[in-house]
Amino acid sequence: MSRFLPRSKRLGFRFLRHPADVLFLLIGFLFIFTSTANVAGENKRVRIAMAISPLSSPFIIAFEKGYFKEVGLEVDIKQVKGGHLAFNTLAAGEADIATSSEAVVMFNSFKRNDFSLFCTFVNSDNDVKILAHRDSGIRSIHDLRGKKVATIKGTSAHFFLNHTLLMKGIAESELKISGFKPQQATHVLQNKQFDAVTTWEPFAHLAKKELGEDVIIVEHERVYIETFNAITKREYASKNKGTLIKITQALVKANKFINSKPAETQLIVAKKLNKKLDVIKSTWDDFSFAVRLDQWLLTSLEAEARWAMENGFVKEKEMPNYLEYINLEPLKKLAPEKVTIYK
Repeated sequence: MSRFLPRSKRLGFRFLRHPADVLFLLIGFLFIFTSTANVAGENKRVRIAMAISPLSSPFIIAFEKGYFKEVGLEVDIKQVKGGHLAFNTLAAGEADIATSSEAVVMFNSFKRNDFSLFCTFVNSDNDVKILAHRDSGIRSIHDLRGKKVATIKGTSAHFFLNHTLLMKGIAESELKISGFKPQQATHVLQNKQFDAVTTWEPFAHLAKKELGEDVIIVEHERVYIETFNAITKREYASKNKGTLIKITQALVKANKFINSKPAETQLIVAKKLNKKLDVIKSTWDDFSFAVRLDQWLLTSLEAEARWAMENGFVKEKEMPNYLEYINLEPLKKLAPEKVTIYK
């Protein structure tokens, strides 16, 4: 009869003869249960605040091609007009992840320390542009002296303007700089409210297309490299480590698709952003799509922080430690060769 019993019965649980053995087994079961509960407890539904920009293409492709679902996530995307507004949505608790430039990270690092970025997924040296009304007489960076110039204050567009001026030996104080919203670019140039504006895509292209020869794009030396990054709250990151790895994995898949099928990508992005295809195509070559965490990102954050402090854009006089604002763990676990930042 015994040969028909399970092997554990026939063995008579000989390994459980001592009370300590029973305790050890119970602890083991508890560990397995707790580990499973922790994984199961992570949020499978993720709310993403996404800037309306071709720079957000990896998130768009990951959503539209089903890469988020492939890794087991349900994603809700809220589109907002700019990375600064995406960050504000995250800060307000209305999103779990935000897409934003490193300049927004820098400015907010002086206000709070409850967030971090966990990967860069695209960079560009020509996403931000200077547009000038032809009647202003502006034809070069030097011509901006004494002119009324609008920019999106506290963002990558603002830092770009300052850095571009600096390379030409021009101080911001030599211009009359005001803040404005990026979607107002066409209106303020058409009404000659400002001589020039500094804004990012697709608003620069839309203004140029609408106003035609009345507006020129002022050439610059592309000294500033803008990055777009995935950002989350520290608390969310600590409770959802597996989720961040899955998001990163989906972005890697998305960038592989983007780089192999740019024409199809542009069609998908145009539809998602409700933009005409020519708007998306106009700046596509300016973008480099790759999921990375590079040392120069850290250098850029520090350079932007010095600029902000020296020009009084922030009250603090001490630079934050940006190593504390970069979460290396998700990308290191997924693709360690893509991480060149060392703590």
